[in-house]
Amino acid sequence: MPARDLKHWQVRIFTLLWTSYASYYLCRMNFAVAQPEMLKEFTGWSAAQVGWIPSIYAAFYAAGQFLNGQLGERFGARRMMTMAMLTAAATNLAFSFTSSFPAMLGLWALNGFAQSAGWPLVVKTISNWTTVRRRGTVIGLISTCYQIGNVVSWLLAGYLCQVVGWRAAFWVPAAIMLPVAAAFVLFVRNEPGDAGFPPVRDDLGAPPAPGAAAELSSPSAGQILRMTLTSRILWILGIGYFCMNSVRYAFMNWAVQYMTDFHGQDIKGGAFMAVALPLIGSVGAISAGWASDSLFGKRRAPVCALMLFALSGVCVAFLAIPKGEWLAATALLGAAGFLLYGPDMLMSGAATVDLAHPRAAAAATGFTMCLGATGAIFSGAGVGALKDAMQGQWTAVFLVLAGLAVLSALLMVSIWNARPKGAKA
Repeated sequence: MPARDLKHWQVRIFTLLWTSYASYYLCRMNFAVAQPEMLKEFTGWSAAQVGWIPSIYAAFYAAGQFLNGQLGERFGARRMMTMAMLTAAATNLAFSFTSSFPAMLGLWALNGFAQSAGWPLVVKTISNWTTVRRRGTVIGLISTCYQIGNVVSWLLAGYLCQVVGWRAAFWVPAAIMLPVAAAFVLFVRNEPGDAGFPPVRDDLGAPPAPGAAAELSSPSAGQILRMTLTSRILWILGIGYFCMNSVRYAFMNWAVQYMTDFHGQDIKGGAFMAVALPLIGSVGAISAGWASDSLFGKRRAPVCALMLFALSGVCVAFLAIPKGEWLAATALLGAAGFLLYGPDMLMSGAATVDLAHPRAAAAATGFTMCLGATGAIFSGAGVGALKDAMQGQWTAVFLVLAGLAVLSALLMVSIWNARPKGAKA
């Protein structure tokens, strides 16, 4: 087929993956905006108690990442992501009708498990349609889907909470998700061969990554699992992602609450200010992907380490902002987003594909995301409990987040020279 036909398909796959995963966030980040309004309605709930809802989401998201990453190698994005979108829509719709705390926990747990069948499959599918030379840049570009999705989710949920009520922040995104799921299942293809093209990915014949035993060119499910779990470099990457994701989700889950509590913004204003985090984060993701490809010889760890050390300084800088200085807080949220989403994209996307067996991209990404989502459990109930223990003060929260950023950076320093297979030193 002509090269222009392949280019058309690459743009089509990129667009479908981008739009579909962005829509995941409409049914995920809406809770962070609705949370302050829910606390007003359910006056008997503490911050720690309501924090258990995103924490149970993170726990099931973590378990689902590992399981669905393995299943994704067999079933692919077309089937699994479609089922995930339908399940996310159903759980959000049901959430909008309940006032039972146990029911909310159960529904958000199911939502978390369903949404885990997302990013590993996005990474695997876009890698199938991309050469290794452009992997960092392309995954950086496609990762803007969840930053922009986060922005749209917060703005939409903030408007709906303010004008209609917090329940609308769940059923409206559910309605939006349905046509997106229909378009995805009809028009996406898992790999070039499904559309009649020869393979595009050019590292499928490469040897396994350091720490993984040599296996067959098409390993079985058991071999994929063993290679994933015995890779030292993937464990370091995963533990580093555990620490980094604790920080990222703490900002994602509590930024709106911080702007309303500490700086006196209403719910719509708090959501509007908090979008600086993912909006500028999208610039950070693209910049990190380009820098790792062009300036660091396709090494992802140096970019992660440098950005995470800077992030720790930003976390400490929040302590210097007086109450009510929302403009300075918004600027720091933007800086935090820039420094968070670059490492997030590299650690959960480009680096996992680089360092895993070429036939196990979804499994390796699912493993790394599993550890990262486990870290995200802290960001819900953990941050809530820390705030309660400090009588609502944020000082201890930001100091803990700074420490986690430093620990993640040090782990990235330990794999500073790791490169994708086939990359020149």
